[in-house]
Amino acid sequence: WSSDVCSSDLFLAKMPSVGFAVYDVRPGDSSASAASELKVSETSLENARYRLAIDANGDVSSIYDKRIKQELLASPARLALQTEHPFDWPAWNMDWSDQQKPPRAYVSGPATIRVVENGPVRVAVEVTRETEDSKYVQTVSLSAGDAGNRVEFGNIVDWKTKAAALKATFPLTAANPEATYNWGLGTVGRGNNEPVKFEVASHQWFDLTDKSGAYGVTVLSDCKIGSDKPDDNTLRLTLVYTPGLGAGNGHDYVDQISQDWGRHSFKYGLASHRSEERRVGKECRSRWSP
Repeated sequence: WSSDVCSSDLFLAKMPSVGFAVYDVRPGDSSASAASELKVSETSLENARYRLAIDANGDVSSIYDKRIKQELLASPARLALQTEHPFDWPAWNMDWSDQQKPPRAYVSGPATIRVVENGPVRVAVEVTRETEDSKYVQTVSLSAGDAGNRVEFGNIVDWKTKAAALKATFPLTAANPEATYNWGLGTVGRGNNEPVKFEVASHQWFDLTDKSGAYGVTVLSDCKIGSDKPDDNTLRLTLVYTPGLGAGNGHDYVDQISQDWGRHSFKYGLASHRSEERRVGKECRSRWSP
């Protein structure tokens, strides 16, 4: 997703697997627009696969998968601020004592919400908010075609928040004490947060399939690999990390309390699947392009 590309610049393209296609631009009939199932307003987005609701705070409060007839969110997907005061080595350490606490805050309003794309290929809603000295511009989008099998969250963050990790938090209707993490050449199953394992890595995606095996939800990322799982039904993707100084640090690492301050641009996505598509789902993963 790019803010300098408008809906009129987009078209649906057929691309072969592990290949390429060449397109050129020619004059055409501007009145011959393709039929589209895309719909958008300041409070909702819809395509052939998903129907989303956005609440007054600017958070996505519902993601309904029309294909598998399943609501994916147990409560709104939010951006959480988790307090971080590691005892030692603040640049890279997180402490279990901090992770046991609930988020100290969530990115909140007042929210400025506007439709920024409304075309036959993609629709998007932009949400602008400020919390704890940082500004957040999040663009939620749905597409037509194969790209419509995921929900995308584009983010531009001007970050100047102290002693916090910014986490994209997904409270899901699916529940399982174990999640699956992509690890390049394979996958690994991991449980909920525990004292010696609470911030873990994945490559491009991690997945929570309901214990019943009926369906699951995959979190996709083009550049963020840190994550955690505080309980059976919540996945969190770590986006930005600026530590405070804990008791063991003294003044040795005072320069690190402003690390990550500045402008960040990144995106992540969410895709659901039936049980038989778990860890395969070509529409969710092989076509995910940063």
